[in-house]
Parts: sequence; structure tokens; C-alpha cells
Amino acid sequence: MDLAPYLPLRWGFVFLHCPLKLSEEQRLGLVALAIRAYMDDLPRIDFDWEYCQGWVEVASEAVGIGNFYGQRFTAEVNLPEGSGSLEFLVTEAQMEAVRKQVAQA
Repeated sequence: MDLAPYLPLRWGFVFLHCPLKLSEEQRLGLVALAIRAYMDDLPRIDFDWEYCQGWVEVASEAVGIGNFYGQRFTAEVNLPEGSGSLEFLVTEAQMEAVRKQVAQA
């Protein structure tokens, strides 16, 4: 992934709810797609990897999970063993708001 478009450095958290049995590489690849969709403001990214196809898309404007608040994404993933839905929460907006509050204090 080319990080140049995202400099200066940006950070936050990404949460993944995944009921499918995916490899570590597949899970990290899907998280990377959700981050790319968030950073580049893309409504949907299709993917076609060996033994794993589907898409990642924006699910809603923003949601909260406990104390974390951010952009929600879903993914539909098709594997030889079956298909299912995944959910992501990207929380950069919350991290930025906290940083601004601390800077003003």
C-alpha cells in the first residue's frame, strides 16, 4: 500500500467482526481494504483473491460500539467453504476529536 496519499501520518483503530474462518492474510487484507475505502472515501471496493472473493462497502455514516465511534463498513466474502458477512468499524474521526480536545486543554 502506498502511504504517500495519507501523509502526514493518520491513525485510529479498526475493529473487525468476522464469523468466517479466514486466514490471517485474508483478515488483514480485508482490514486493509476497509482502511483504503475509508481513507479514499470509496463507497465500495470489490476484490477477487485466490479462494476468496467479494466486496467491502460503506454500511452507514457512523456508529458507536461501546466508547468507540466511527465509520461502519460491511463485507460480503465468498469462500469455497461458504459465504458470509463481516463488519468493520474505523475510528479515526474519534481519535482526531480526542486529539483536538487534549491539544486545547
